[in-house]
Amino acid sequence: MGEPWKVMEMGLKTVLGLVTIAIILWVGYVVYAAFTSQPEVNARWGQVTEDRTEIVLEGRLNKPLAVPLSLENLTVEFMGIPVMGVEEFNYSALGKELEIVLAVENRNLVRALVRYLDNGQRGTVLVLFRSRLLGIIPIDYDLRREVSEDILASLNFTAESREIAGGLVKTPALVGTTFDWAGEEKGKAVLIAHMKFYNPNRFPVPVGNVSFEAYANDIKVAYGETRNRVVIPANGYAVLDLRAYIIEDSLPKAWVRHVRNGEVSRLRANVFLSLDFMGQSYRVRLASYEETMKTEIMETLNEMLDEILG
Repeated sequence: MGEPWKVMEMGLKTVLGLVTIAIILWVGYVVYAAFTSQPEVNARWGQVTEDRTEIVLEGRLNKPLAVPLSLENLTVEFMGIPVMGVEEFNYSALGKELEIVLAVENRNLVRALVRYLDNGQRGTVLVLFRSRLLGIIPIDYDLRREVSEDILASLNFTAESREIAGGLVKTPALVGTTFDWAGEEKGKAVLIAHMKFYNPNRFPVPVGNVSFEAYANDIKVAYGETRNRVVIPANGYAVLDLRAYIIEDSLPKAWVRHVRNGEVSRLRANVFLSLDFMGQSYRVRLASYEETMKTEIMETLNEMLDEILG
């Protein structure tokens, strides 16, 4: 049930990957120009708030470069929206250490991801890099990457059938769910969930009024409902569409807790439906999900740094 996180994590990893390449190219150029060895660079989380996520890159050189250099600008745009920039650049020509603090604009990243989905899950990440060596020699370049990862294809809900009414009837099994993008409504990203049910009973079962709520770290991040009804034939299948809403304002709040918990989140969700049997209507809990989700964004970034720097 970590579906909202898949969207956030994809966006952040894509951005961080290109920023890492840009910084390594720049550091490599300076190191090459100063005839020194490759630096050691490590990444860690800085301050994390609902508005911003800081990523601190700390580098150590074998000897001072003795070369004045400045980082004038590093900006990352995703879908034409600025999502990351340099907040601090600490460097001394006679020192062995340097520090770069990157700031991810959390709300802009959410906006960019919505625009990405709105564009048919195709888009562009652009890194704009501007620096100077010796105070006069410009080192400027842009990195552009086309992104076309199908996020929605990776989402899926399932639920097993269970007995109710003293074993006289079984709830339908949710055998699979596919999603389509449906735009935005009042600060919420909207998906249409096509829920495919199987009826294990030897008689038709009318079902409807399906609803769900999803929480990340006790923050409500998504919900959905449908008032439509469908009759599932005996030992047969039927599809019921549900309108699902991702609460955009809740994602940065849950993200803060996720990072502060060591990139670990507790996810839970409940799915309900109404079922008619022998003249009675039953409101049943189709499924309850609860799991712990762990990401490895910072670990992946440091592995990327180690691989590039050898």
